[in-house]
Amino acid sequence: MRVLSLLFSFFIFYSLLNAQTVKIEYSGDPLPDKDRRDIEQFISHEVNFYTQFGLPDTLTLQLHVFEDRKEALKYLESVNISLPFKASGVYSPKLQKAFILGREKGRERSLAIIYHELSHHFVRQILGKFPPSWLNEGLSEYFEHCKVTKKGLRHTFTEYEQGRIRTMYMLGEVDLPTFLNSGHGKFMKRQATDEQYSYILAHALVTFWIETVSKDILKSLIASLQNKNDSSTVSERIDRIYPGGFRQFEKDFEAAYK
Repeated sequence: MRVLSLLFSFFIFYSLLNAQTVKIEYSGDPLPDKDRRDIEQFISHEVNFYTQFGLPDTLTLQLHVFEDRKEALKYLESVNISLPFKASGVYSPKLQKAFILGREKGRERSLAIIYHELSHHFVRQILGKFPPSWLNEGLSEYFEHCKVTKKGLRHTFTEYEQGRIRTMYMLGEVDLPTFLNSGHGKFMKRQATDEQYSYILAHALVTFWIETVSKDILKSLIASLQNKNDSSTVSERIDRIYPGGFRQFEKDFEAAYK
């Protein structure tokens, strides 16, 4: 199998007082210069977001891109990386590397997947090896649904997703304590068997935390999750930090999507 490699480094300055240095290492099939520029511009916004939660000052991102999905699957098998479902990309915590499994669906879709998978690397840096699945995937979905504009990132929560959340509530499918406290296995099982339930609900939750809840409350949640001496469940942590407690959080979240 032919594998081409190239490396590229760049610097990001995210405020007048602090400087963040990020190096992207590209490998696999080469990306056009325009795609690399777009990735680097987008990543600067992701870095700016994650920095508020204690992102390391110097960071290396590894991105391996395949043009052909079949070649990607052969490679992943050779390095013992399995896919839980027909994903278009995957992040390996062990290798700390994002893989893009083919670009057959076009440039824009490929870039969105890259933003999704690289977000997993940032989450790992701020929350360690085992972040809550809803937050890990929800943040990646959030950035996957963003585009760069002159004013910064513009995020979209699609009409289909909005309708799916409303339907979940109509059918009584939303059980936030169970969902927020579930492990990765249950999260992925629900995703595979119930019309993308897990990713859509995770995306909705993260959108709510970023766009509706105050930044200070979100920071308090992340700080609580960073505390390895705290054995509380996610719902218990939210109950402590959210104004009015967990029940109020449930009411506010439901109201935002109904």
